Amino acid sequence: MLRAAVLLLGAMLLSAPAVAATETDRRDCSGESSPDRKIAACTHVLEDAQSPAALRVIAYRNRGITYNKKNLPELAALDFDEALKLDPNDNQSLGGRGNSYAQRGQYDRGIADFTEILRRFPKSDRAYNDRGLIQLRKGDLDAAFSDFDAAVHINPKGVRALNNRALTFARRNRLEEAIAGFTEALKADPQYLLAYTNRARAYEEKGELELALADLKKAADGVPRPNFDEDARAKTNGSNGVARLTKTLAETKASGSKAVPAERRVALVVGNSGYAHATPLRNPANDAKLLAASLRQAGFTEVREVYDADLSTLGKALKDFGDLAVGSDWAVIYFAGHGIEVGGANYLIPVDARLEQQAHVEDEAMPLSRVMSKVVGASKLQLVILDACRNNPFVPRMRGTGRQSRSIGSGLTAIEPESGVLVAYAARDGTTALDGETTSANSPYADALARYMGEQGLEISLLFRKVRDDVLVKTGKQQEPYTYGSLPAQPFYFRR
Repeated sequence: MLRAAVLLLGAMLLSAPAVAATETDRRDCSGESSPDRKIAACTHVLEDAQSPAALRVIAYRNRGITYNKKNLPELAALDFDEALKLDPNDNQSLGGRGNSYAQRGQYDRGIADFTEILRRFPKSDRAYNDRGLIQLRKGDLDAAFSDFDAAVHINPKGVRALNNRALTFARRNRLEEAIAGFTEALKADPQYLLAYTNRARAYEEKGELELALADLKKAADGVPRPNFDEDARAKTNGSNGVARLTKTLAETKASGSKAVPAERRVALVVGNSGYAHATPLRNPANDAKLLAASLRQAGFTEVREVYDADLSTLGKALKDFGDLAVGSDWAVIYFAGHGIEVGGANYLIPVDARLEQQAHVEDEAMPLSRVMSKVVGASKLQLVILDACRNNPFVPRMRGTGRQSRSIGSGLTAIEPESGVLVAYAARDGTTALDGETTSANSPYADALARYMGEQGLEISLLFRKVRDDVLVKTGKQQEPYTYGSLPAQPFYFRR
């Protein structure tokens, strides 16, 4: 377990000669240093046995905040835990831990932390907004709206809460109210680029494409501010949207037909081939490129591609995609590479993982639950596709350590996704998938999936059944793809 590893490290530090933190360490831990320098400096402060409790609280908190920014929420949560042991009233650590839980898909635990902050400080508009975001990602629109509305009543000029409250209207398809809400946010802060892209989306869904294009241009031309990470994402999305919508308007004008707003579909595609501590895989990068092209051909608004992702890169890609997925119609994640099941939980393996012991899996791999949590922001289709059930080279060398020894399964284990989420495995639970023939650039699963995605009028449930049959035949019944979860009672088509 990660906590056991931290405690063991603490015991080793106590038995080692005391390390004195320098004034530079204390300054870098509390100041505006680079993330890696900040983590190192805070670690030095914590290693110093002479550091007073108040300074240790600051060091744990600041290191935890930095881990969150580096998309390492598991490590961040542990630091916030230690800070709260020293000072249970440290509300910054409580809020940081709540955000760490949310990043990991542990929504109820995150909500509980912000509820405690609000018990202590009932007039904290920031806590209401942060709790509302977790409610929104969880899919509880009523609770999210209530929190955002409370934040706005406390601070009528709070642009983030104004924007997020409008987003709940958009998620309910109440587009006029959504547009009015985004306009109110922009009156409070005309430089808030995210509100321009959100309002553009609402205009586009109404069919008012010229107004949507005007907002996208404002986002694309805007200047991101240092303390607004969402500005940079909005600027990029604005630039992509301008190119896409300009092309759509030109095509409809040339054809003389009326522009029909398309569904907003977004996807994250990950292909991990180049494992540093295992034999590289031949096909995942090729499979990811094939699926990314297929999704674009199917009309996806934005397809993000990540190749040979280490743990930090994968965490950042998931975090950013989770933000992108909020308010979309479809959100799809495709992962090709290694996956593993340990103790009944599934993990996707980044390329820098060593996995020398079972206890390391929680430190070095990405929980599938966290991946699944990043698609729930979509209002219609929430889909995770895993071509990650290959024979795993990490399993033979993974050692159990005493009581931490847990079962390691073959392939991935069966899951029960939340209602509305569909998870597709390249090979059903407890079995492994093939990486493809040496003469093939793609795995059997990716090849079939891409082919059927291009078939017009093929409803998604039938699509996955056809993929199953195709792979069974191609592999001589050695590999059976399988889907878990259920979809709403409406048809879904990659291509109509």
